[in-house]
Amino acid sequence: MIEVVAIVPVEVGICKTCDQVANVFKIKMREELPYGAGDLDALLQALSKAEPHSVRFTSPFTLRGLFLMIKYKTGKLPLVIANGKLVHSGPVKYPDELLKKLRAALEIG
Repeated sequence: MIEVVAIVPVEVGICKTCDQVANVFKIKMREELPYGAGDLDALLQALSKAEPHSVRFTSPFTLRGLFLMIKYKTGKLPLVIANGKLVHSGPVKYPDELLKKLRAALEIG
């Protein structure tokens, strides 16, 4: 299993009912919270080329995300964990290198 601790792009609204009412009047009340598009694209590119495994995305703002950052002693995002071992932390500059690390970690486990 692969687990990724990262901030993924989401749209945040005040409440679900308010958003539905606003949509009727074609008003957009939600705000988009972007993540570095380049980092996310590179991360997804590497994950898509890895052997088929389940991938779990965890927000760093949850207890599990905080626990994983403390466990692996890093606050750099994204964290990529394969079979319980830290494979990568920090921005993904080279997706091919991350893919090699992922494949090595998944073969061992």
